[in-house]
Amino acid sequence: MEPIGFATVAEFLKATGPYGLVAILGWAFWRINEKKDRELKSLSQKVVSMAEAQTAAITKVEAALVALKEAISNLAKGGRNAA
Repeated sequence: MEPIGFATVAEFLKATGPYGLVAILGWAFWRINEKKDRELKSLSQKVVSMAEAQTAAITKVEAALVALKEAISNLAKGGRNAA
């Protein structure tokens, strides 16, 4: 899509008057919001990806802590039995 030149915009405004200005401003607002929405969607996808990675890491740490607790508990039981 080719960019619109100032001369073209000026001719459009001359032909349409204030309604043309409202139309151009509405179009510009729509384009800005469309770009913002794309960026927010991309940011949202990155946040979800990071949250999934963090959840997986937390789950692994919890599993390791449970295994460590069980190992310590087994060592403590074995130490009492030996005495």
